[in-house]
Amino acid sequence: MEQDKRKRSRVPVHFDVGIVLQGKRIQTQIINISLTGILCTTNPRFQKGDDCTVVISLRDDMQITIDAKILRVGKGETAIGFSAMDEESFSHLNKVVQYNTGDADRIEREFRQKAFD
Repeated sequence: MEQDKRKRSRVPVHFDVGIVLQGKRIQTQIINISLTGILCTTNPRFQKGDDCTVVISLRDDMQITIDAKILRVGKGETAIGFSAMDEESFSHLNKVVQYNTGDADRIEREFRQKAFD
């Protein structure tokens, strides 16, 4: 079996998420999340390589907004990699991942390591 080379923990969650693609918001659901991307249920409009914006609503007045790119589209799931976000969105994302992993210290250690070579 091939060793998982990911440097960031993926956390299973089931949040609704909006994917803004070419100005249109597509509602779907997150399957898992990390500090570098999400795996979500797919939509026929998703195409590998498309730039998009991921919008995760935490409350009516609070959301995480992240610039991203669609990395892979499968039959039932789509992988989206994050490319840019503001400091507030990163802070909220980090807390969501820490809370849902149950091991905030592990996420903090991962954050201190380079995610990409």
